[in-house]
Amino acid sequence: MNYSNFSKACCVLSLIVFANAIHAESSKLSNNDLIKTNSSYQCLANYHNDKLTVSSAINTNPVKDAIYLEADTGEIRQQGTSTLNGNVVIQQNSTVFKSDHASINREDSQVTAQGNVVLSDTNFELKSPLVSYNLDNNSGTIEDAEYALGSEGARGKSSEIKVLDKNNLELNNATFTSCPINKDSWHFASSDIKLNNETQIGTAKNVTFNVGKVPIFYFPWLKFPINNQRLSGFLSPSVRLQNNSGITIPYYFNLAPNYDATGSLTTLKNRGFQIDTEFRYLTEKHQGELSYNFIPNDKSFNGEKRDYFKIEHLTRINEITNLKLNAEGVSDEEYFDDFSSSLETSTRPALQRRLEIRQNNRPWIFSAAVEDYQILDVDEDPYSKLPELKLSYEPKKGPKDLKFKVNSELTYFDKANSVTGTRADIKFNLSKKWGDEAWFFKPSLSLSHTLYSLDNTIDESRINRTLPTFTMDSGVFFDRDVTNKILKESYTQTIEPRIFYTYTPYKDQSNIPIFDTARTNFSESNQLFLENRFTGKDRIADTNQLTFAVSSRIQDRNNGDEIFKATIGQVFNFNNRKVTLPGGTILTGKRSDLLLELTGRLNDRFRLASTINLRSDDRSISNYDLRLNYQDQKKRIANLSFRKLNTELEQISFSGSLPINDKWSMVASVDQDTKNDRNLESLVGLEYQDCCWKTRVVVKRYLTSDNVTYENPVFIEFELKGLGNIGKSATRQIKEKIYGYDDF
Repeated sequence: MNYSNFSKACCVLSLIVFANAIHAESSKLSNNDLIKTNSSYQCLANYHNDKLTVSSAINTNPVKDAIYLEADTGEIRQQGTSTLNGNVVIQQNSTVFKSDHASINREDSQVTAQGNVVLSDTNFELKSPLVSYNLDNNSGTIEDAEYALGSEGARGKSSEIKVLDKNNLELNNATFTSCPINKDSWHFASSDIKLNNETQIGTAKNVTFNVGKVPIFYFPWLKFPINNQRLSGFLSPSVRLQNNSGITIPYYFNLAPNYDATGSLTTLKNRGFQIDTEFRYLTEKHQGELSYNFIPNDKSFNGEKRDYFKIEHLTRINEITNLKLNAEGVSDEEYFDDFSSSLETSTRPALQRRLEIRQNNRPWIFSAAVEDYQILDVDEDPYSKLPELKLSYEPKKGPKDLKFKVNSELTYFDKANSVTGTRADIKFNLSKKWGDEAWFFKPSLSLSHTLYSLDNTIDESRINRTLPTFTMDSGVFFDRDVTNKILKESYTQTIEPRIFYTYTPYKDQSNIPIFDTARTNFSESNQLFLENRFTGKDRIADTNQLTFAVSSRIQDRNNGDEIFKATIGQVFNFNNRKVTLPGGTILTGKRSDLLLELTGRLNDRFRLASTINLRSDDRSISNYDLRLNYQDQKKRIANLSFRKLNTELEQISFSGSLPINDKWSMVASVDQDTKNDRNLESLVGLEYQDCCWKTRVVVKRYLTSDNVTYENPVFIEFELKGLGNIGKSATRQIKEKIYGYDDF
């Protein structure tokens, strides 16, 4: 476990209380002054008949490092010990020292305070019946101390605190907790704690973690940082309850200020053990993270070794050149099925490996990359790019200048038992924009030329394609002021009609293989204004169409926030669309689906986002995505969504969080495939928290990649307020599934 927060008590005591509040250079006493006034001391007192009557000395804006005194009475001796009695107050900066009695010995500069001694500062308060401190050698003892620290309510006790010198401190029989007074649900106890302010390192012996009065864990020795510096040591263990149930014990290696590592050992039921490693580094030119997890001998997988690696690396070669490497890999296709915790991760079809060097020297941008995949699902087998070269040129121009840009690409595509080859593509574009804040008109002309040199094909091996594209984009902005007379708030409403025309002539492209091209999904308003209905460069759609759309926004006039937006739009086709993907058919409809989009805040609690596609022939709904979100100040959350994608997908999802009372709350989520009447993923969780500890239990059920069986993992998390968590998996699962959830 990481007990860096456990050192908060000791840190404040050593850094602030003793080194600052009590420590001072030795001063001489005389029968004229209680303390000789110099740059470090200031005494506000009147001397009369060997008696001291001190005026009110507590100062809200004290002179730096000066000491202010206040007492009912006092007796000053030229030799021996001088005394202060009754409501004694000593203040230095923001630190205040109160007691019933205090004495100062002239010969050895020994200060003794007795009776209801209280030391306090902005971040702590310490109580003791007896404090003895020597101003010459900066050492002393505090008997039977009680302390409270910070805004989180951390507190504890110590039978004796010894200040050995200005850098070293010892606490005997000390405790630490963040629970309120008289409610010690948990606490740490140690027989001996040593703190070094110079190295900012502390050690503790015979440490026990206690729930109530019952010891739960015992640690013979601990080393921890006093401040926020990193320190090697064990981190919080975690527990996994599912088919691969086990306990994970991580250890953190603080190797250097700019790189570190973490190693974890996990016991796996019926499999053996798993070792996880992670290495992070950050230098002036390099940064990244390397992960490697492996099971040396998986008993449930014929005793074979199974592993997973992930690399994320970035090198800044110079101001304009970067090198990036991202790669993942697993030992076998069933790895994610066996060790994932969600439907999403268990169904990953492929793992990407990509190395890229990029030079951004505007107006020129160049990149060279190699990209490969480890295939986990044979139905989705992408091509490798060995290599991929890109070069673009776009000189900087003003908003209304004639703009010219060139994008070029040279890629070799490779895949086993498939057509392979090189594709070279270059696209020139000219555009100019007229208008102002109320309107705009922007024509654009582009020319694309693509050359293929193919292998492993019985058809033609060299293919050329050249196609122009013309677009014309225009729009007008109308706005007016709107006032809500009930709420007395002012808004700006806009009406934004937009017309977009695009034309690309038809060219037969059925002899061109598909390397990286797919059909776009017409389900969002930005799809209305695309030049090409295909992604990639293997198909350039024949297009002769006009898009008409109208948007309206309501914006807050005070801060410009968008409160509401509605869009309606449709594409009108003047010709049949003949260019298709293999197996596709010619599109003959004169009009696209009518697209409706609505987003906004219904009020302070409700938010709505919706996209609906209506078929042009019968106005039936082809696609929709409806999302309603609710969240209030009582931390109640409800999210409801409905999704439909043609005949491929129909899904309803719900997630929410409900506080039952001040201590108990529950969370839940469900994703239901209504097309096939099956549950995809469900989650139920329960949380308990009071003033000093919190626990979460989450039970999850998700469909695995075989679309038949389910996994049922259980995640448990335990948190001590102000100290840290044991396990993070429960919170992570909740945040992934419940939109708007935060760790309250």
